[in-house]
Amino acid sequence: AILMGLSEITTGGYPVQYDDDENGSEMILIAEGHDTLLGSLKDLVLTELPHASVLTVRSGKEAVKLSLARRLSAAILDCDLPELSCVEATRQIHTERPETPVVVIHTEEASEYRVSAIEAGAAGYVVKHRIATELVPVLKKLLTTGSRKDRGKEGDRGTG
Repeated sequence: AILMGLSEITTGGYPVQYDDDENGSEMILIAEGHDTLLGSLKDLVLTELPHASVLTVRSGKEAVKLSLARRLSAAILDCDLPELSCVEATRQIHTERPETPVVVIHTEEASEYRVSAIEAGAAGYVVKHRIATELVPVLKKLLTTGSRKDRGKEGDRGTG
């Protein structure tokens, strides 16, 4: 992992980390407060989507800040993020960057977070015990839905 522009995109004392250079590949943000799960999610995404670049943060506030600073292909947000809830982070990302699909992950299947996250603009919801089998297919579908040109068009509010 390479540390980048810490003064520009770091909050809460944690450096934002990314893999690979920004070479036109898919840029995926992972926001997870627990280091072990953050590492596992990053490894899963990089293994299954080797063309992707992955940025990692540990709070909802960092996720929003980074989503505003960079053009992301997708964002994965844990529901138990510190500093800003995943629902509020999703709402802010969806409002400011509607072309960026957000996938929310949570420990519970039947949760008020599911409804709240979808209402806030989340494009997907994956239960943590199903991450290994469901997260990558959800990401692949979101990354291939519509062209990058259409997703990045100014004024395009998406369907979210």
